[in-house]
Amino acid sequence: MAVDRAMAERRRYPRLPLAWPVEISVERATIVGQTVDVSEYGLFIATAPTTALKVGQSYRVQILVALANPFVVDAEVRHVGERGAGMETRDRLPVDLTERVRGAL
Repeated sequence: MAVDRAMAERRRYPRLPLAWPVEISVERATIVGQTVDVSEYGLFIATAPTTALKVGQSYRVQILVALANPFVVDAEVRHVGERGAGMETRDRLPVDLTERVRGAL
């Protein structure tokens, strides 16, 4: 638990639990996953274990949110583990998008 608190204290932006389906373009392949949590400039994506994602490398991430057009961001891998990958984006993510989608229903 001490590690989780230390990690939380290092975060610049709070994380929200959001489950967005995603596709990560890696060379000539696509890794399919789902976000576990999202912040304004980062996301943790749950994926099957893979060696394709490399820390420090940037990849194209397509986020497929229901009732909205998919949007694409470039994201750099900050860490990779058995559960997935933590990535930092260059552009701000629309973390309020889920609320806007719910309001449209």
